[in-house]
Amino acid sequence: MKIMLQRKRLTGIALAPLALGLLLLAGCLEKTLLWSPDGSRAAVIGQGGLYLCDAEGKLSALLVPGVYRAAWLGDSQQLILAREQKATSWSEIARALGADAARAVITHAESIWEKSQTGGLWSVLAMEIGGKERTKLAKIYLRERYGEALRAKVNAGEWADIKSTEVGIHELVMARIENGKITTGTLLHEGLGKVREIRVAPGDRAVAFVAETFLTSEGKGEDDLQLRLARVNGTGATPVAAHVAAFPDWTPDGRSLVYVQAMSGSSKDDLRLGALVQREVLDAGGTVTVKEEKKELAGWIFSDNSRVRCLRDGRILFNAAEISLPIAAEDYGEQHEQLFAADPARLATLVRLIPRKQEDKLPPTLAFFEVSPDEKQVLFGWVDGTVSLLTMASGEVDQVQKGIKEEGLQGQPVWRTDGEFSYPRRAKAKDGQKPARAAEIVLRRSDKDVAVLSAGWPDDFLKQVVGDKKK
Repeated sequence: MKIMLQRKRLTGIALAPLALGLLLLAGCLEKTLLWSPDGSRAAVIGQGGLYLCDAEGKLSALLVPGVYRAAWLGDSQQLILAREQKATSWSEIARALGADAARAVITHAESIWEKSQTGGLWSVLAMEIGGKERTKLAKIYLRERYGEALRAKVNAGEWADIKSTEVGIHELVMARIENGKITTGTLLHEGLGKVREIRVAPGDRAVAFVAETFLTSEGKGEDDLQLRLARVNGTGATPVAAHVAAFPDWTPDGRSLVYVQAMSGSSKDDLRLGALVQREVLDAGGTVTVKEEKKELAGWIFSDNSRVRCLRDGRILFNAAEISLPIAAEDYGEQHEQLFAADPARLATLVRLIPRKQEDKLPPTLAFFEVSPDEKQVLFGWVDGTVSLLTMASGEVDQVQKGIKEEGLQGQPVWRTDGEFSYPRRAKAKDGQKPARAAEIVLRRSDKDVAVLSAGWPDDFLKQVVGDKKK
């Protein structure tokens, strides 16, 4: 029984938990370098935040602290940035939480405080707060609300912990490059959950982003991702969907979002089915109008790392594990994810884009892929350093760099222009001598034309950008 199925055939399938190990491969590959649409410069995310480099790799000073994710607008002068700023004030935190979740935290914290008045030990009561996230928030609220009265209830070590507690507020902000500097502008969103992906709509009218859920409205911690939508240079974000995978995309007309959504509530441990969903979110005039109805195009086993990319010809690319049940234990680890194309005009079929004989040149999971600007090739990367290039017309795969498990590299390969892309290239030993640096960021124009961009970058900075994970 194949589990890479059309949506209408999914009802009633029981999946063995043993399949989880070969499907949900651990690891995450960040975009630490992103070329502007015109290819003239790149945003580099390194020590402490956002930098810029030119086409030759000349690196700027730190321009915006706290940035950990970025996306370019089409003019190559504006960006949307996700950044984290530490907060110790309950009023700041409550604003970012939202009224319902903040109220739930206050109610629970006050109940803990009341129990402490009748002789309860703080160390025991703190455990009752429940969950690492809610515990942090309750400590900050009680510290601010009761101050010295709380201090008198706890020992010196507990007070030192309460006094130093802080949380990160995650912001999505507009930014503009002016005279080599970056000025931040409109705040699009703030919350306590980290932003996992930023995707700008064609025409730059809106931005979709995926953020982690820090707390539910009831004040409970939840392992979940939510898809939201904001107008570029607008204020306030609109929820689109919960229980989604991290990497959605826009349809070419810039009016609909395509994303992968779990068919049941979020759960870290359960194996769930997921659907490829298309939903209109902007009307013809560009006003945010999230339609209730949605179109389900395909289904497979849900993974947070499912990625969607929409092509101008109407096809929708996505990565998925193709599994047959039952499966023998000896077959675990032999499966590879596939890259599929769904065509909304032809819902009866899904097209597998990678020939079986080419699969060994690719990483086992294809979650980190990007389509070239001309939509003729697909670039893949993985945390073991694998870099592969698929030509869609022929199905041929060129393994640019082989993965080595013991020498993992961070930094997702990214396109600069058609045929040109950057990636962390592993340094080779010369004359038996260990290289001074584990890897360099390079720009590859062809297999014989590869320029090093990071030669002048400080060692510590480069190590963070390439994420040297050598064991």
